[in-house]
Amino acid sequence: MKHAWRLLLIVGILITILGAGSDFLLPSTSPGLNLPQMLIIVAGLVIAFSALRLRRARLLNRSFGGARKTLLKALLITLFTLILLEVVLAAWGRQTYFPRQMPAQNVREVPWGICDELGCRKKYEAVLDACAAGYLSGIRCVINRDGFGDMDEFVEVEALPQSDRILIMGDSYTRGFHADVGKSYVDRLEAEMPEAIVWNVAEPGTATNQAVLTFAGIAPRLKPQLSILGFYMNDFPENLVPKDMSLRLIDDEGKQYFVTRFEEDRWGNPVELPADMVNAYLAVGATPPLSEFERLLGTTHLGTLALRTLDYVLGIDGEDLSFDRQKHVTRQLLAQLRDDVAALGSQFLVLLIPRQADVDAPGLPYQTAIQLFEELQIPYIEARHVLEPADYTGHWSTEGHQKVGAYLSECVIAYFEKGALSSCEHVVMPE
Repeated sequence: MKHAWRLLLIVGILITILGAGSDFLLPSTSPGLNLPQMLIIVAGLVIAFSALRLRRARLLNRSFGGARKTLLKALLITLFTLILLEVVLAAWGRQTYFPRQMPAQNVREVPWGICDELGCRKKYEAVLDACAAGYLSGIRCVINRDGFGDMDEFVEVEALPQSDRILIMGDSYTRGFHADVGKSYVDRLEAEMPEAIVWNVAEPGTATNQAVLTFAGIAPRLKPQLSILGFYMNDFPENLVPKDMSLRLIDDEGKQYFVTRFEEDRWGNPVELPADMVNAYLAVGATPPLSEFERLLGTTHLGTLALRTLDYVLGIDGEDLSFDRQKHVTRQLLAQLRDDVAALGSQFLVLLIPRQADVDAPGLPYQTAIQLFEELQIPYIEARHVLEPADYTGHWSTEGHQKVGAYLSECVIAYFEKGALSSCEHVVMPE
C-alpha cells in the first residue's frame, strides 16, 4: 500500500507517453494528435491523477482501513478507465496486433518440397505433376531426379567423360528467377563452356547453411574441380534458421502463397510454427504469435500498443545485436564450406550478389560479406561491377543475368585454361 500510488503514477505516465508517441508505433496513423491518441493520453492522465489523489489521501488518513479503501478506489478508477479506453478504441475500429477472429481457412499445403541430408529441394514427380496441371511453369519446371533445378542428372563422375566439372550453389538468383528459361547466369556459363559439365544445386529461399549440406551430400559423387557459391545478402539472416523448405500453399481459387515454417522471435531465436497455425494467419497477412499469451494480448488495443512499443524498443539496438549473431554464424558456415571444398580437392570461388541498392552504394551486409571473405581467404567476384539498378526486376532481369554470366565465365574459363583463379583480374584473391 505504501508505494501503490507510485506504481499507479508510473503506469499513468507511461500510458500518456505512449499515447503521445503512438504515431510511431501503430499502423495506419498520421502525424498530429487524433481522437484515439487523445483518449489514450486522457486515460493516462486520469490514472496519474488517481495516483496523486491516493498519495494525498494516504498522507491525510494514515489508518490501514482508510488507506486500503483509498487504494481500492484508485484501482477501480484505473480499471474502469482502461476498460473504457479499450471499448472506445474498439468502437473506433483501430487495428489490433493480431486479428480477434480468424477467417475460415481456404489454404492448404501443397507437398512439393523435401528437406533431408542433402538440404531442401523439390520432389521430382510432384513438380512434374504440378507443371502438367498448370500450377507451376517456366524455370520452376526445370528439375532433375534429385530435385534440383538442373536438367543434368547427378551421376557418378566415373560414368562421365573427362570434362571440366563445375558445381554451383546458391539461392533464387543462382536458380535463375526472373530470367527467361535457359538465360540465367548459370546458363550463360554453360553456353560459354559447352564442353564443361555444370551442375546447379541452387534452391530459392536457402542460404549458406543449405550449401554446406548440399555440398557434403552431392559433391563426393560429382567431384567438381571448381565449386562456386552465389552469396546474397539474405544469407545472413537465413543462416540463423534451421534448414527449412518454405511451405507452398494454395487456395480454392488456385492462388499460391509462400511462407516459412520458422519465424524469429523478438530476441532473434528461431521458432518452428505448426503448419496449421501458419496457414490460418497467412490468410490475414499476419505473422503468427509465438505464444498463446502474446496472441491474447495482441487481440486488445492496449496490448497492441504494448507489443508495438516492445517491437520499437528492441528494434533500436536489436538489429545490431541480431546482425552480430548473423555474422558469427555465417562466418562459421563459410569456413566449413571452404574446408569441405578443399578437402575434396576442389577450388572454391564466391560470386557476391548485391542487392539493388548495393550496386551504387554497398550497404553493411555487403561490406561485411567482403570482410568475411578477406578474413577466411576465400576468392570472390563482385557482380555489382557489371550491373546497374535497372537490371533488377525483383531479381535480375534476363539482361542482368547475361551480364553476370559473361563476367563470371571469363574467370572460370581462365581458371581451367591456366589453372589459377588469380589469372582473372575480376577475382579478388585475399592474402
